[in-house]
Amino acid sequence: MKYLKILILMMILIFGASAVSSHGVDVTADTMVVANDTNGILVKDIADTNGMNISVYKFTSQDEVEHILEHSINNTNKRMLFVAYQDSANTFLKDHPDMSKRILVVDNVNNDTIKQGITDIMNAPTGNTASQSSFGMPLVIGIVIGALIGIAGGIFIMKRKN
Repeated sequence: MKYLKILILMMILIFGASAVSSHGVDVTADTMVVANDTNGILVKDIADTNGMNISVYKFTSQDEVEHILEHSINNTNKRMLFVAYQDSANTFLKDHPDMSKRILVVDNVNNDTIKQGITDIMNAPTGNTASQSSFGMPLVIGIVIGALIGIAGGIFIMKRKN
């Protein structure tokens, strides 16, 4: 009986730990430019002058950039142009070469390369929405986990009554 309680507790901890690995919510636009304080205004001015509707985000640290890059893994509609923090983007692209069509890096930042980069990122293909996870799979996983916990809890309660 003692071992059954320990086993049930371990199962609850294991299933609970797998559900806690959250990453946060991405609140940025799907098509965006990653800039910093020195070139953010320049990029937005170039986009506005040429009639290009694109969001420009000023990042202040490498950690923020790495975080937004991690969001792009699961969001196949996310397209990013890097005019700052190019080292982080290039390192990320080495690890994820399949994303090279959705993540563009401008190493030589000037007016012409920024304009060309914005045009290229706006024309970059996005992922197929059919390949994204649907509501059905998490529902089935939740039902299975709930059934297992329910069965284990029911066995525990029935053993306790006897």
